[in-house]
Amino acid sequence: MKILSILVLVILLTSCKSMYKQDKSSDLYLRSEFTWWEAKPEFKFVTIKDSTNKVVRTKIEADGSAYHIKVADKIWSKYKNCGYKNNADRIIKLDKWLELECTYDFDKLNTTPIQKPFQIKPTKDAFYTFTLKMTTTGPSHIKISKE
Repeated sequence: MKILSILVLVILLTSCKSMYKQDKSSDLYLRSEFTWWEAKPEFKFVTIKDSTNKVVRTKIEADGSAYHIKVADKIWSKYKNCGYKNNADRIIKLDKWLELECTYDFDKLNTTPIQKPFQIKPTKDAFYTFTLKMTTTGPSHIKISKE
């Protein structure tokens, strides 16, 4: 009986701890060739003060090639793997909110998670700011600005 009581207590404590544990997979990252498609800390979106929007600022080198841009969590989760929604928005238009499609299901489709990436081809080295418009369900739009 004592062992059963201890087991129940351990299960209760573990479930309480998991309720308050932050889910790191909900963190979003800018992913591209210049990040080696990895979820690197320096490309993690951070919340803008007094806003629900999130932002990343980075320098992009103009090497003559186009870069492909995605927003995703560390494990390319369904609903956290975002690219363009409308084909007309595939090529990035600076300083314009572009709608995101975040429902790519890597496990179900069993192909590369790099589907529907935005494309940008810088003409000279510059800093860019990537801003996510956040809703209660996740990111809905992205805006890319050149500094």
